[in-house]
Amino acid sequence: MKIICLFASPRKQGNSTKLAKHFLDHAIAAGATVESYYLNDMQMRGCQACDACKKSKDYCVVGDDLQPVLKSVETADLLVFATPVYYGDVSAQLKPFIDRCYSFLKPGYIALDQPNRLLRPIPLLFILAQGHRDENAFADIIPRYQEIFGWTGFADVIPMRVIDVYHLGDAEKKKPDVFAQLEQMAKEMVNRQM
Repeated sequence: MKIICLFASPRKQGNSTKLAKHFLDHAIAAGATVESYYLNDMQMRGCQACDACKKSKDYCVVGDDLQPVLKSVETADLLVFATPVYYGDVSAQLKPFIDRCYSFLKPGYIALDQPNRLLRPIPLLFILAQGHRDENAFADIIPRYQEIFGWTGFADVIPMRVIDVYHLGDAEKKKPDVFAQLEQMAKEMVNRQM
């Protein structure tokens, strides 16, 4: 099983990163291979609306650090997003990647039964770490992106929304049950794929 993980926090020891690393450690122990990318370390741009991926190419032509990441995602068995909630949305580091996934869509995708170019659906584990303790606050983030991800080819969105983890280390201190859940998920997902 090949897992691609996108760490979208600017903090390498942030709560979303720690949660994802825990999942990945147990996935590796179960036999998965992992490619990880710290988006904050990358030189990248958002979609340039050039439509080259619809007119003349079947990939994103923007030549930056995201281009090989997009290529690698095409061969993944599982994609993992690990992002904090910033100002009611995913981090700014993740948004350019999401926008550039537009390149996975075929021309005329809205009217197509199979709108994307991916060879097979790729499940997406969407880890969202939220500092706000109100579970109703920002509850729209995952559902909002789910339809877009479905078009893109990330067919099965597996949400892991962790609330009330504002300070560094809060996830480990306050949410041991979530770490146990991530362990179990890693084992089950890898074993199902093997």
